[in-house]
Amino acid sequence: MNKGKKIKLIPKIANDYTDEEKKETIKINLYDMEQCEKDLKEVFHESSDVVIQPMQTNSHTAIVVYIDGMADKTLLYKNVLEPLKSDDFKGNIEEVITVTQFKKKEAQYEYVLDILDGNVVVFYENLGSVITIDLKTWEKRSVDSPDSESVIRGPKEGFTETIRTNTSLLRRKIKTPHLVFENMIYGRQSNTKIALAYIDDIVNEEVLEELKKRLSKIDIDAILDSGNIEQLIEDAPFFPFPTIGSTQKPDVAASKLLEGRIAIICDGTPHVLTVPNLFVENFQVSEDYYNRMFLSTFLRIMRVFGFLTSVMLPGIFVALVTFNQEMIPTVFLVTLVSNRETVPFPTAVETFLMLFFLELLRESGTRLPRPIGSAISIVGALVVGDAAVNAGIVGAPTVIIVAITAVASFI
Repeated sequence: MNKGKKIKLIPKIANDYTDEEKKETIKINLYDMEQCEKDLKEVFHESSDVVIQPMQTNSHTAIVVYIDGMADKTLLYKNVLEPLKSDDFKGNIEEVITVTQFKKKEAQYEYVLDILDGNVVVFYENLGSVITIDLKTWEKRSVDSPDSESVIRGPKEGFTETIRTNTSLLRRKIKTPHLVFENMIYGRQSNTKIALAYIDDIVNEEVLEELKKRLSKIDIDAILDSGNIEQLIEDAPFFPFPTIGSTQKPDVAASKLLEGRIAIICDGTPHVLTVPNLFVENFQVSEDYYNRMFLSTFLRIMRVFGFLTSVMLPGIFVALVTFNQEMIPTVFLVTLVSNRETVPFPTAVETFLMLFFLELLRESGTRLPRPIGSAISIVGALVVGDAAVNAGIVGAPTVIIVAITAVASFI
């Protein structure tokens, strides 16, 4: 947990408490188990998924608390409940629990977060503290190839929605003790885990301090995706190009770390942020480093050409047709004029309408299910486009220019 970070554990706990005041925000009696059970029910508002299970041992009463669906019940019974009910139990919980990952905690706001995080917490009468046991388990997506960054050559694995899986993927790429993960918690209601990853002897300390400073100013109810963090810490929110990198591939994130950058891993999303990010990185892919130099250089030049084409081609087309017809070859100009005889709109309006229609097709194809989305793209591009030309709404040259622009933008 990030010390000094003001968090909100449950709705009735204020967000502006200091560390000393946090200790007083939750009142759970650790010496009277009957009162402890009432306090726990009050803290969790008697939520149906919070299991509060009292049990009698040889000497005292214990209460086991966990979130149904987030703890492994088989391991819970075998390694916790059964040893506590055993006749050999003499009162020392740490001696009978057979799970290796458990901690003894006294700060109440910490073990409430542990319960919400999927751990099992054991309250034992007159102990004065609790035992937090890591038995987390839930349905999660396996490591798979990311859809947004497909490659022919290179690693195919991608990040998942589980933060510990993502840190392990990076650790497998960079096996050095200098690779550091700093855990933090943000979101007053969501209490989302965030991990900063960097290589200690390579990272730029000034950038790291600036990043921590910006993160410390985040005060928001929930962090549901790394995009929430990106918008809160980026340099220029109104700049059209991203100033913070994003990737789903562990090899890309590892290469950024080896260059001295910092990765921001957010629990619940496969998109890992990297800072700082340069504009030229938009023309790079991880496959460039795995192919031969000549091919990678040619492909990068093609991407730059595609960027310039997508940005400048519609404007150049409108300028030539509207103001500088003498720069167009005569044969092509005759064809252009004949195609525009039935078009009622100026060239600028015509081009804008086609670009707008292209964005509609792209968005609809993205949001619809895959089988329908591909069909929409084909119908929109071929049938509707051809019908618009035949109806005289737009000219064929404009359709060609917009199509070239779209292909270039996809690069």
